[in-house]
Amino acid sequence: MKSIISVLTLAVALLCSGCASDVPVKEFVVYDCLGYPGKPDLSSDGLSKIKLIYEFRLLTDGKIDMNKIHACIAEADQAGIKAISTDIESWYWDENYSDASLKDSLSLVFDAFRKGIEGVSIGNYGVPLGTLNIARYVEEMAGKTEEEILAALTENNNRLAAGEVSDVLYPCFYCYGPDMDQWIEDLKITVDYIKKYYPQKKIVGYIWPQYYDWKTSPYYMQFIAEEKFLQMLEAAYEHLDGVVIWAHGRDADNKTKVNWEDDRVQAIYRAIKTFAGRHNLSNQQ
Repeated sequence: MKSIISVLTLAVALLCSGCASDVPVKEFVVYDCLGYPGKPDLSSDGLSKIKLIYEFRLLTDGKIDMNKIHACIAEADQAGIKAISTDIESWYWDENYSDASLKDSLSLVFDAFRKGIEGVSIGNYGVPLGTLNIARYVEEMAGKTEEEILAALTENNNRLAAGEVSDVLYPCFYCYGPDMDQWIEDLKITVDYIKKYYPQKKIVGYIWPQYYDWKTSPYYMQFIAEEKFLQMLEAAYEHLDGVVIWAHGRDADNKTKVNWEDDRVQAIYRAIKTFAGRHNLSNQQ
């Protein structure tokens, strides 16, 4: 009898193993860009590293500075980081930059990284458009449809064109307030809009575990509750190819630094760990 049970147990185990191997595992990356002082390395939790490089480290007086760029390349290469997000935003609003000249300038920056780091993946922050969930609350957008808001977010600057020279798209999906249904709907609408222009490119969205710092918002930079941030991560998993979890590390007064051990930060960390465990995330460095 015991031998029969053993055979049946083995058969069931093999059957379950075969079924599991047939279930596709989604490629989804979570990049750690959290700036809370005291934060440890989160690689063991399945988070990956990304190098976010602000424009003052790449430009001098608004112009490309190759000496600065090569220094950043050396830093990233030495650290073994393959994912690069530049953050050159002034060009979006500079009247001297047409779609073509913006693409040419970004290509010069990107190609330097591609030449200097084997296997690098690079894109610019906020490409190809701004955040619908924030823009819908701007007074100038009152009464406009989502399509009209998205069109305004792309037509008023040349972010959309920047996507053409990017390896990966890094749009922002910041959150105005606690209405997660609206945030998730805005995420879906924005992704559908982006895919009309770039159906084959990966979309890795920036998210912030604090509500956006819109000056008139009653939720200004408050921490998002654990369960709501987990909702955001799950929606991102369904619609995106990854997220960059970013935070500058300041409290709602926009001055005081919030340490890693703060209860509000630890609540966000619990949401991240729950999500990472649920989807078996692994570090992609």
